[in-house]
Amino acid sequence: MTSTVNENDQPMWNNFNLFASTTDSVTEETIKFQGTIPEWLKGTLYRNGPGANEVNNDLTTSVYHAFDGFAYIQKYNIDGPSQTVRFRGSFIKSRAYTEALKHGHLTVRQFGTDPCKSIFGRFQSLFMRRDPSTFSDDTGVTVQLVQNELLALTETIGGSVMDPDTLEFLGPLRALPYDQKVDSELFTLTTAHVMHDDKRQMTVGYGGRISRKEHWLDVIFISDEPSKTDKIEDGDIDEQLSLKDHFIHITRNMNERCKDYNQRIKSSAKMFRFPYENPCYMHSASISEDYLIFTEIPLHFNTFNAIWNSISGGTIIDMFKWHGQTKPTYFRIISLDTGEQIARIPGPAFFMFHHINSYQSKDNKKKITVDICGFDDPRIINELYLDKLRENIFPSGAGYLRRFELDLDANTCIESNANAREPKGIHRESYANSLVPVQFELPRINPIFITKPYRYIYAVRAPPGRLFDGLIKLDAESKQQVAVWEEPCSSPSEPIFVPRPDANSDQEDDGVVLSIILEQHAKRSFILVLDGITFKELARAYLPIHIPLSFHGNFY
Repeated sequence: MTSTVNENDQPMWNNFNLFASTTDSVTEETIKFQGTIPEWLKGTLYRNGPGANEVNNDLTTSVYHAFDGFAYIQKYNIDGPSQTVRFRGSFIKSRAYTEALKHGHLTVRQFGTDPCKSIFGRFQSLFMRRDPSTFSDDTGVTVQLVQNELLALTETIGGSVMDPDTLEFLGPLRALPYDQKVDSELFTLTTAHVMHDDKRQMTVGYGGRISRKEHWLDVIFISDEPSKTDKIEDGDIDEQLSLKDHFIHITRNMNERCKDYNQRIKSSAKMFRFPYENPCYMHSASISEDYLIFTEIPLHFNTFNAIWNSISGGTIIDMFKWHGQTKPTYFRIISLDTGEQIARIPGPAFFMFHHINSYQSKDNKKKITVDICGFDDPRIINELYLDKLRENIFPSGAGYLRRFELDLDANTCIESNANAREPKGIHRESYANSLVPVQFELPRINPIFITKPYRYIYAVRAPPGRLFDGLIKLDAESKQQVAVWEEPCSSPSEPIFVPRPDANSDQEDDGVVLSIILEQHAKRSFILVLDGITFKELARAYLPIHIPLSFHGNFY
């Protein structure tokens, strides 16, 4: 039988509305699921991402890059017994956001957007540090519960402290050790992807400190239990958090709850500092049972680029230069017990945003497997400018599943699937060396298997020409794509796996997958629930507003 549907009548793929502004939805709304979710599914999914890329829906005020929109927190309280989800969403009322509304345009420098028009102003804001009000405090990458408060984080210092129930902005997080100024500092680039070490009951983070004289990599461990002996006097906390009024424009409206939280975090944190010869863009890291694993990719900070781009109107990412043809990626290994550096191992050059998982061999704890979503080079960064994405221009696609085997005793790195197939496409080496030759991003796994040998990866498919067009399930053991969820002209978000509470230890995929889907043409969104084993839809619930591109979330 032949189809009678004219191909030209099919809706065209159009991601324009993935970058269209949404609105606050601060009054919680209860929505019934269509379909049936498991009764055991009970908890809250938090998500973070840019809720608006322009001010007051005026496209002439648009930021330039997909990473630069104003942070928007979503809360999905899912209740299996009642088959409902309670939804609310709110912009973080950061200074960057409120000042933009007041002035009608962005007033701070972002990842890929610089609003400063004055050449002198650009130079001054970056190198002379006389106007800290140009520093962004908008935190639109991910969310994490740390010591019972919700943190919204990005790659700049600090974070936003949010009420987990109401999503009220309580104030900035300014108590992390790398918030403190260093001599001749240019800037600090931190991770949004803090990691929780269940074995040691602590949160792990890091920041690259870049100055005119020298550079450091600062690693922090934040205990789940705040210290009872390092209480800061009330008279000192205001001065410490504002860095002697350097950040008073951000901290002056901090409420007592947020001050108390900053005190707890400050008393709970330990910092370990390492020389950092070539500071690099390092979006994420991973932990194994005993180690913190960094991938120091050869996208290095370049002082000349920083000076030139600060004068000519460049952005944060323009301060880095790719050295993939001449320099390796280094895997830096830190002990989670002592904070000491164990090894720094050279490996192949590649670009990446996201680690997937790391684990140690059962037979030899000094051997570590590291899985990442890898690219040949960083061209993806320039392909994420909004003028291109709004026109559906996405020529290279996303990354591939790449696996590296580290031997701490031999100080070696082996890519176990190297040259598995002939190179093809733009990211030729990543394709040739991938475990599964499918392009994807925003990978997640069953959280119970973090730091352990695992099998399944859940991610958003992103082939050339289509940024996020389906959800996929990859099998790292059989090296296959084993399942796909897709609907015409629909854009999924990062899939979050929620394990069944009573699942057998050998049934890794027994649970559900949650994702927020945007129907492009209808401009409406729904929360999707998939069976983790079959990858078939169990239920969906349509939301009262549409949700634009969002990056990361967690389920609690």
